[in-house]
Amino acid sequence: MIAILIFTQPSLLKGVITYFLYLFLGLLSPVLWDRLTPYQQKRITTLLNPDLDPLGSAYQVIQSQTAIGSGGFIGKGWGNGTQTHLKFLPVQESDFMISVLGEEMGFWFIFFIFFLFTVLIFKILQLAFESNDKFSSLILIGIATIFLSHVFVNTAMAVGLIPAKGLPLPFISAGGSFLLSCFMMVGLILNMGINSLD
Repeated sequence: MIAILIFTQPSLLKGVITYFLYLFLGLLSPVLWDRLTPYQQKRITTLLNPDLDPLGSAYQVIQSQTAIGSGGFIGKGWGNGTQTHLKFLPVQESDFMISVLGEEMGFWFIFFIFFLFTVLIFKILQLAFESNDKFSSLILIGIATIFLSHVFVNTAMAVGLIPAKGLPLPFISAGGSFLLSCFMMVGLILNMGINSLD
């Protein structure tokens, strides 16, 4: 807090208000913590320290990190993942599919998948900015945001950066309704991309 106040160099009044606001929020945090339900508290404590409950709430994330780490750069080979085929990673086909790919195909394959997602999102945004129609542009930006958020949240929860949320990886994770939604969004992209450039 002091570093923020030093680097931003606010006026004296803003600095004092900021200081006491942070102090008040710090004193208020136990009250906010008690308002959370027990499973919400467990998710936060698991995120901050997964070793507190390695066989309970943190089991999936720990096994996911182990699977990704054991794959290395080139992976163990298609169908040779020990974490996935020995069922140490329980929900592997939907939320944690990136862990399976990381273990069996390695870092290079995950990098290639992220490269493809980056190209897709960049092309969608490029269509949105080149569009002559404002409605089509906003829809395309919304679809790009959906894809970006799903990729980020799914990957971040697989490596333990955020709590497990249950968002699938577009086009890769199992889940019929989301896969259908992804194909519908691609249809909208193609339709709006062609119609908006006329």
